[in-house]
Formats: sequence, structure tokens, C-alpha cells
Amino acid sequence: MTATTASIQASGPTRRDARSKAAGSARYAADFPHGHPAYAALVRSTVARGTITAIETVRAEAVPGVQAVLTHRSFNRGLGDETFVMKGGHMQSSFMPLSSDAVHYAGQIVGLVLADTIEAAEEAAALVEVGTTREQASADMDAARAAPEDDEKAALCKGDADAAFASAPVKVDLRYDTPAQHHNPIELYATTAAWVGDQLTVNVPSQWVMGTQAGLAAIFGVPQENVHVECPYVGGGFGSKATILPHVVLIAEAARRLGRPVKLVVPRDAMWTVGSFRPATRARVALGAERDGTLTSIIFEETGQSSHIDHIAFPGSTAISRMYESKTLRTKQGTVATDVNTPGFQRAPAEASSFFGFESAIDELAVALDMDPIALRLKNEPAVDPIKGVPWSSRSLKRCYERGAELFGWDKRNAAPGMTSLPDGTLVGYGCATATYPSAMAPAAARVTLKGDGSLLVETAAHDLGTGAYTVLGQVAGEMLGVADGSIAVKLGDTTLPSGPMAGGSITTGSAGSAIHKAATQLRDRLADAATAPGAPFAGTAPSTLGFADGRVSAPGGVGHSLADLLAALKLGELAEDAEWKPHGMDDETASKGLGGGMAMAGPVSDVSSFSFGAQFAEVHVDPILRTVHVARMVGVFACGRIINERTTHSNLVGGMIWGAGFALLEQSKVDGPQAKFANADLAGYHIATNADIGEVTVETIPETDTAVNAIGAKAVGEIGIVGMPAAIANAVYNATGIRVRKTPILIEDLLER
Repeated sequence: MTATTASIQASGPTRRDARSKAAGSARYAADFPHGHPAYAALVRSTVARGTITAIETVRAEAVPGVQAVLTHRSFNRGLGDETFVMKGGHMQSSFMPLSSDAVHYAGQIVGLVLADTIEAAEEAAALVEVGTTREQASADMDAARAAPEDDEKAALCKGDADAAFASAPVKVDLRYDTPAQHHNPIELYATTAAWVGDQLTVNVPSQWVMGTQAGLAAIFGVPQENVHVECPYVGGGFGSKATILPHVVLIAEAARRLGRPVKLVVPRDAMWTVGSFRPATRARVALGAERDGTLTSIIFEETGQSSHIDHIAFPGSTAISRMYESKTLRTKQGTVATDVNTPGFQRAPAEASSFFGFESAIDELAVALDMDPIALRLKNEPAVDPIKGVPWSSRSLKRCYERGAELFGWDKRNAAPGMTSLPDGTLVGYGCATATYPSAMAPAAARVTLKGDGSLLVETAAHDLGTGAYTVLGQVAGEMLGVADGSIAVKLGDTTLPSGPMAGGSITTGSAGSAIHKAATQLRDRLADAATAPGAPFAGTAPSTLGFADGRVSAPGGVGHSLADLLAALKLGELAEDAEWKPHGMDDETASKGLGGGMAMAGPVSDVSSFSFGAQFAEVHVDPILRTVHVARMVGVFACGRIINERTTHSNLVGGMIWGAGFALLEQSKVDGPQAKFANADLAGYHIATNADIGEVTVETIPETDTAVNAIGAKAVGEIGIVGMPAAIANAVYNATGIRVRKTPILIEDLLER
């Protein structure tokens, strides 16, 4: 076994929430006490498509302690309309279980048992008998009942790419496949709901408490302020907890019906169908080039798996079109409906799948050109955004490749496949790929309070998914007011706080951080004005000349006071400032919608293009007989704007790269064809990367100053780490074996001699 190691040279304050998590005092959704709750258990369909013809609940209702068994025949139909998040709503899906007798996918919730104990609820749920017709169904996009549908909004066109491809002297035209994958956060989908009159309190693991509040208020017909969503900690989400999952509505309605709190902890195997997942994809990548490597044509056509309930496309073409300069480009995005629950966001939902094929094809083109793959990429670096024609807010990809190649030892690579081995015969391969992720943002609000003892309290209804937001957002305020990290408290994940954005799209630091920066700036300026007023400690001093550092305020010449003493001298118990922030160029109506819990994500400015970039490298070792693949080394160098906390950034990027290795070699939601369902719905059958799978991981970031992206200069970090890794590993496998695998996961049977 080779243990995972990572070069940890990063600095910055340690996680603000580390002690509470290590000590077990951090409170997750299932931990909140609600006096004498009822417990819920799910009844799920074993049929993928059909109609419920009978439900027998008598035996279940006879179990001691059972309070109710809800089915489509008894569920309250007086709920308000709310829809799929991609249609302007807040739900994970347009379909609400128990709303009809239709079965749309295997594992669909068809009953909800409520009892005084969890044991009684689970026993009763096992006794519910459901009669269902069985109709032809498919959970496999290659055997789908429906024909593919194009998403015209995702189509991009620049020149005549097909004609340019036809006449290109060097070209590749290839297909790449990725499977469905499922989130597996440590924290299960737990929900507790309680009503007091028309006041609803919900504890649910959420990446978007404001959206959850707005959606539940619309569903239950109560004022938004009557819904309190509390979620200070999330035990992993990866996109799965970004929207309102249908069972949350069922539990809230059950609590209203019973007149007592109701708690549900969704079991691990049910998470495959009560939540969302990363859809399978099929991509065609066609690249044409001159013999010197100049790209003349880029064609990217991708079809993604969707559901019959909601057609959702994740257009990876948006990022792909920004990667390289080419005279012509054409992209097409489509979906094919299958009998599954609606797919959704999963870390880098578009880019992770799309870049596997695209960056693999770039490598294949380099082989066809007999050209170094880094040289090919850098030769086609665009000076401006290839689609919009506007400048980059910052783009340091060339520096990422130069530093990454140095760290990795790329100059030792033998371009001839299958020619490098260890003394024991183990085959060695080197590969690289580019990663990118857009730096989008959303409106946010924040409150910063300077307490009488000189400490700070920072409040916003943003989230920390375990990525370090508690730490980083506190740093933003502390930096503005000169307060040390140990004197800062941060409150997140509660709808009673100023509005925060969804923790998705790598936007939290740039969005919530900009609102905090604005509030802290206002507070600093207000304190400076008060401190320099007549009769104040710094009377006669220009407010702008005061310095804030080390918990003190100082005038030119060194005369200073601690923040606590200054507040006391000014007879101020504490000082607080609220601020709302919106991305530059966003109109007030859209910003107001976002602050009210609606989806309002946008790019930073209209006259520049802003993305984070990275160069990723992999060394793989392949057993010459068993054909097992081990990732011996990964190196990633990234340019993500200003890095506020190197330690948490390092952790984010290392985690993303490890997930990328799992994407390349392990992760796959297997489909049982005849049953039209996911077959490996547990952590025994669904393989994720562990220490034994990963060797050394090295991460660095390139310093960037980006004054256009947002108030604090921070670009996307959370998702870029996964984007290029699958292709880098696949390219390394080719270099080791001479066998090109154009699908994930790359398995032993894919590497057998052909």
C-alpha cells in the first residue's frame, strides 16, 4: 500500500471549525434536537416505469408506534407549485413523489411511514406492499427509449468548422464516453421539520439555505420569513445538496399533518435515487490542425443523459470554447431522456466530463503531429477570449505549465509509448491536461460587527461545505480591520443571517467575501470618521491616514489605541455595518431576486472574460501482467486570482485532484439493464479513491492580481482541481502502454493486449 502524501507548504490560519469538528461538537442536520419527534422511513419503488395499481398498508399500520402511512392516495394535495431549479424554481426535480400513481424511475419514493421510533418506522416500511405495472424502461443512455434532443442554447459557432476540418492536413475525430456517477458525501440526506402555527423550522444539509427557504415558503403558502432553515455545517455536498430534494417537502408536510416534529435520515442506498447524480455522457471531438500544430477546427458534440421528467444539459462546451485559439469552432450539446431521477450538479458538473474527452483528444492530436502536448497547447494560447473577443481578467496558464513541467520533471518523459519502465518491469507513463473553471458570482449580503472587546463577528447565510469558508470569510473582514484570526467569529448557514449565495459554482469566496469586504470597509470608514471627529482620540487627523493592524488603530507617527479602548473612548459598545454586494454589470432586479433566494449567478463583468486555469500532470504505473493502474504522482499548478488562504486552497485542490483520479480509474454507477436501475448503490460496490490508490500529490498556485473579477480579486478554486485530472491520467496510461482508452473508468480489461 502506498499512502497518499501531499506537499503541504501552504500557509494561512488553520480552519476556524477544526476544533468543533474534531471534538464532535459541530452540529449537523440530524443533530438538532426537536422534542419528541416522529421518525420517517421511505417506501421505494422496485419498478423503473409503470403505474401503481395497489398499495396495501394495513400490516404496516398495525405495527406498534406507527402514526401514519402516507401514499399518493393520502398525501396532502394542497401544496403550492414549485419547480425544477433549472426552470427557475428551487427543486431538484419537477416531479414530486406521492403526487400521482405514476412511477418514473426505480427507487422513487412511493410511501412514507411515520412512527414514534425509527425501528418501528423501518419495520412498517418493509411491510408496505405496492402493486405496480411494469413498462419498458431504460436507465442506460445507449439503450434509451427516446431520441436525443439538441439544446440550442448551448450551441456555439465560429466560422465553418466542418469545412476547415475536412481540409485540415492533420486531424483526429474520436468518441469519448463517461458513465453516470453519484455523490457520496459522508453526511446522509437528513431532514428534520417542525411547525409552530404557520412557522416552519427545517434542519437540512443545504448548500443554499436562502433558496431552500424561498422554495418551501412558496410550496406551503407562508411568508418567506416564516420559514427558518438552519444548517451551520454540511458534511460534504459536491452539488447534491444545492437544491430542495423532494423528501424535504414530504417531511415538512408530514410534520404539519402530525402536529409534531418529524425526522428522516435517508439510508445510503436510497441516496442514489432521492437525490441527483452526474449524468453519463457521449462526446465526439474532432480537431483539425496545420502541420505546425496551429488549430484550424474544433468540433465538440456531446450528448448527456437526462430524465424523462426534466431535460437538463450541462454544456461543457462553454469552457471548452475558451481553451484554445482556432480559426473555426462548432459545438453542439444534447440530451437523451432515460428512466432515471433527474441528474444534477456534481463537482464541475459540465467541465469534469467534457474535459476528459477534449483534453484526451488534444493529446491524440499531439501524437498525430509528433509534437509535445504542452507545446501544442501553448502554441494555441488565445490572446483574448476566442468567442467574445474581450480581454481576460487574468490568464496565467502558460506560467502554470512552465512551473508544472518543472515540478513534475516533464523533460524526463519519453514520448514513445510503452518504452519507460521500472527495474521490476512496471510500465511508467506521463500525461498532462489543462483545467479551467469559470469565475462566476452571485449577489450576497453580510454583517460585520466590531465588539466592545475588539473582536469581530462576521455573519452571512453562505455555507462551508468543509472547504474552509468559515476561515476564509473571517480573514477578509479581519484584514480590513486589522483583527487577528483568533479574535474573529463567523456565523454561516442560517436564514436569519444576511442573505448568502448558493455554495455552488465555486462562487462563495468571491461573492460572500465581496459583501463582507464591503461591510468591513464601511465599518472601518465609519470608525475612522468617529475617531477623528472633534474631541475624539484622533481629532484633527485625516480619517484616511489611520492604520488598522494588530487589533489597534494608529495615526501617522505611531500614536495608537486598541480597538477596544477606542470603542470605549467613543462610548460605543459595539459597531456594526450591513452591506449588499452584486457582481458588476448585474441589474438591480436580478440582484434583488438573488438576495431573495432566487438563482442569480453571473459572470463578473461584461467587458472581460474571467476563468481560473490550471496545468495538471500524472505519472501512472501499470503492472505489465495484471494491467492494474496506480497513480504514483499528481502535480497541479493553478492560477485562481488572489489566494486568501493557501492552506484551505491547497486542501481544495488536492481533494479535487484525488477525485479526478477516482473519476479516471474507479467511479461508475453501474446500470442493471433489465431492471433499469443503478446496481451498485452502496459504498462496497461504488468505488472511490482511497490512500492505496493515490501516491504523491503536489499542488502550487501562481500569484495573480485580478482587479476586474470582484472586490477581493478571488477566482474559482473549489471545482477546478477535478477538471483536467481524468484526461491527464488517461494520457499517462497511453504513454505507459500504447493503448488509448477513450472511456472512464479505465479498467484492467481495457488494457489487455489487443
